[in-house]
Amino acid sequence: MKALVLKAPNEFEIEEVPVPEKLETEEVLCRVDTTFICGTDPHIIAGDFPGFWPKSYPFVPGHEWSGVVVKTGERASSLGWKEGDRVCAISHCGCGVCRNCMKGRYNLCLNYGHDERGHRQYGHYTPGAYAEYMRISIKSIYKIPGNMDLEYSACVDPLSIALYTVKRTRLEPGETILIIGTGPQGLMAQLCALAMGAGRVLVAGSGERLARAVELGAEGIDYRSEDVVERVKELTENYGVPRVCECAGTALSIKQACLAAARGGVVSVIGIHHEDPTLPMKRIVLDEVEIIGDRANPNTAEEALSLLANDRIDLRPLMTHRFPLDDFATALDTFNQRKEGAIKVAIKPNP
Repeated sequence: MKALVLKAPNEFEIEEVPVPEKLETEEVLCRVDTTFICGTDPHIIAGDFPGFWPKSYPFVPGHEWSGVVVKTGERASSLGWKEGDRVCAISHCGCGVCRNCMKGRYNLCLNYGHDERGHRQYGHYTPGAYAEYMRISIKSIYKIPGNMDLEYSACVDPLSIALYTVKRTRLEPGETILIIGTGPQGLMAQLCALAMGAGRVLVAGSGERLARAVELGAEGIDYRSEDVVERVKELTENYGVPRVCECAGTALSIKQACLAAARGGVVSVIGIHHEDPTLPMKRIVLDEVEIIGDRANPNTAEEALSLLANDRIDLRPLMTHRFPLDDFATALDTFNQRKEGAIKVAIKPNP
């Protein structure tokens, strides 16, 4: 099969590699339909997480995908999985037996990084979906409703992460929420917040993506021309916002999130900061601002599927580009440089 093979940081080729047909009992083999470029993928490709994502080279990345089951392991079959099932996936697969997995927090699996103990993270250190076929545990896939096409369902992984991020703010219907960052995660968080009944959604960003957020129902704040914290105060009668999602992943954005939050507010952080930022601790302590870290999407994929299937969320305005696997370099450049308004860029591994 064809696959994107990462040889070293920023070195990759489309190569012929063996189809991973030898399955463990709880695994299936899928023919990949669509794999979207995730904001984490350029960092994995650039080698920004050395020895972690991936642990070694060569490596096949990619984790936002959908496809069709073509082969099943014995236990997978006995649990109702069969050839022809249309599925989408998340990247995390907990070992299933550690104390965190037993509590449903498999995103914090105590055996993380040890595939010999049953843990996987597809497209990060376990082979991923920039390939024609994908071998995966049934713990990481979900059956797609009949009214949803395969390409659309490939967005379930990032959407369910955005949903988890918003839910962690403890948003109540009618409340105001601030979302910092207008990348795919920020825009999806906005759509989740609106679906969950937010009264107002303030979004800090810039350029075409901020304009898109406004088109989708947000009140925009241009961080390039406005002071985000002061503008939030103006829009909230100096109260601040009770709920904040930090989706930008910069030292400035996390500081802005903490200062824009109302007293007793909650800041839910999904952006991965490459260096530990300086936080306004006096404000955080005296005004009881909670900061919550979010990792992945434990137990929110089925909810995200339901929101899509029942048209509570429409992701089509975010799905901007499609490329065959052979044109991955062009697709990656389009994503990184935000060419032609690129937001969600799809890769099609199979003709």
